[in-house]
Amino acid sequence: MYAPPNPNLTTTDVLEALYASCKTLREWGRAIDGTPLLAARTGGDKEPPIFITAGVHATETAGVHAALNLLHMLDTEHKVYVLPLRDPFGFGGVNHCLSFASGRSVEVPKHQAVLDYLSANAKLVWRAGEMRLFKLGGVGFLWHTLQPGLGSFWDMFSAVGQLARDDPDVLEPLWGKSVMMINPVSGVEGAGEMGRCWHGVMSAAGEWLHLNRCLGRDDAPPEVSAVDRLMQAVRPGLTCDLHEGNGQGFWMPIPRPEENPERVFAMTKAFFEVIHRRGYPITTYEDWLATDRTGSDADWMRPEPRLPGLFWVYTELRGEGPNLCSYAGCFGIGYGTEAPMERPLAMRVDGITHGILAAIRVWEQTL
Repeated sequence: MYAPPNPNLTTTDVLEALYASCKTLREWGRAIDGTPLLAARTGGDKEPPIFITAGVHATETAGVHAALNLLHMLDTEHKVYVLPLRDPFGFGGVNHCLSFASGRSVEVPKHQAVLDYLSANAKLVWRAGEMRLFKLGGVGFLWHTLQPGLGSFWDMFSAVGQLARDDPDVLEPLWGKSVMMINPVSGVEGAGEMGRCWHGVMSAAGEWLHLNRCLGRDDAPPEVSAVDRLMQAVRPGLTCDLHEGNGQGFWMPIPRPEENPERVFAMTKAFFEVIHRRGYPITTYEDWLATDRTGSDADWMRPEPRLPGLFWVYTELRGEGPNLCSYAGCFGIGYGTEAPMERPLAMRVDGITHGILAAIRVWEQTL
């Protein structure tokens, strides 16, 4: 068993949990603020290895909790590498990000006060209605009025993406820099009003990307390069990237492998059997469509008719580059979760933890 998840988990807490695990740790790189990206080595010595990771989007905290649970709960003969937090900078929260960008300690208490601070100390790059984009030091900050659920996130993400396509010169002061969304999911348990910043990046060529879309690139941010370094060295046979997203239940967006897709089908069937037994909802394709606001018209995600909640992903149709699960296909199976962000944190953590344990057991049995 594991302790109930702490919704106020910090980057320091994650690092301390890794050190306290008494597992062998290796640093694969450092975030822009210098925080080490640590992976713990556990399991046995059997190949191919398993790689478990989470927290590339700092607002998706359930996966971070689940990765730490799996570090202790996964019993396998295979080598296991657990990197529970891919974006320690954004996970550090609004004041941490502001302090790093300012070069001095910043303690802003509330969302509205963040706008006041940026207006007084940063350069305004762009504004549309109540949404404002600032440059503070070498970091961009996107502020928007708070909205229920995931509304602020979708508005902010879509607006910058549209601006990068339609009027990229406006964003030139931020090319090659991180752009942090402030409080995009303030009502989500585990994120909170000041608890996290969602980490986007502007490439040197003016592309709007994020930390799960820069893999395999020479100009990748340091957080992404660290994960890439681990992947190249370890060459995992199974990569589990733990995410959360829209919809009312759990769903699994998985790149359809060219070889033996039935193996992934069996893994996911086991995952959803756990979700069903624990009384948690599963997102239908219709629910996903109704709550998705990626703005893509391409048929890049298609439902598996035999298993509600399993969606085959074709990232090449989305036009944003490979995510980690797609990139993992170079080495083995890329396997991703999506838990319902607007549901209780304990439910999300529990579903991811036990669902992934079941999926890994099937993976082992079908090697």
